[in-house]
Amino acid sequence: MPVSESTLYMTRLELETRRLFELGKRRRLPSRSLDVGYLVHCALGELFGEQAPAPFAVTGQDRRYTQLLAYGDVPDAGLRELAERFAMPELFALCRWEDVKSKPMPSSWPVGTRVGFEVRACPVVRGAKHSPLKQKDAEVDAFLAECWRVGKEQDVDREAVYKAWLEQQFIRSEGATLLEARVERFQLTELTRRTQGDERKARLKRKPDVTFRGALEVTAAEPFAALLRRGVGRHRGFGFGMLLLRPI
Repeated sequence: MPVSESTLYMTRLELETRRLFELGKRRRLPSRSLDVGYLVHCALGELFGEQAPAPFAVTGQDRRYTQLLAYGDVPDAGLRELAERFAMPELFALCRWEDVKSKPMPSSWPVGTRVGFEVRACPVVRGAKHSPLKQKDAEVDAFLAECWRVGKEQDVDREAVYKAWLEQQFIRSEGATLLEARVERFQLTELTRRTQGDERKARLKRKPDVTFRGALEVTAAEPFAALLRRGVGRHRGFGFGMLLLRPI
């Protein structure tokens, strides 16, 4: 089904929670892992291949269904067509197809537009100065990196560090500027990742898991559209980085 490359869609999907965790067992993930983002990443990849929507946000979960929103280039009908053609039967049954819905996102964002936002992000950096780690380019919590930079004698405000990190993400995008932000939720979360090499073993890595709410102003239309499509920060294919907008 042909789709315009310029059109970005927001899609709502529901996945059967039981089948989602059965997929984790088949993938031999650590039994104590509750990384729903990784499970959804696996499911979307097996359903839709390289056209899997991302970034995505898990918006709810109960015993029956895991709900998510996602940005992607393929709308609801096209996603079902992909899954019908290529997904294994047990993967096709994982999705509640009658409730899959898509909408096209605006094709233009006028400069000066102000919108509210919410984003779940993983504020990490590489190449932290004064890092005690052997691997100097290791990915580390932005808060830890700042603590190492200023030394033990100086207090560091975690929320201020994370807000500064978020502001830098918008600056680098060249599409938006941060007007205000607050940390709505913070925890250290164990994320499942595969090692490199032939064996590709699953490992758990603890990362900062932060939900921000705030307001931004569009400074350039095309870069802002690209920011929505790409997402904020790292681990965007695993439940982080989807920029959800609201009017203000």
